[in-house]
Amino acid sequence: MDSKSFFKDGDGDDGEPIGLRPAEAAARLGISTTALYRLRVAGRIPFVKLGGAVIHRVASLDQFLRDSEQQGKQDRS
Repeated sequence: MDSKSFFKDGDGDDGEPIGLRPAEAAARLGISTTALYRLRVAGRIPFVKLGGAVIHRVASLDQFLRDSEQQGKQDRS
């Protein structure tokens, strides 16, 4: 099963997926799949389990980024 199975359907379908597999979700966030796994285990990123498949809702990933956004000086570590 690929991500095409998780595309919106119906009127106004813009072809944007509603759910992504871990590799796709990590790429969307710009992090490794290991980092995504660690965030998931820590309870920082929600996910859905369908059978044996882990799916990350695009809306949840976008919310995670909004919640993680920081203001002020750039971190130079």
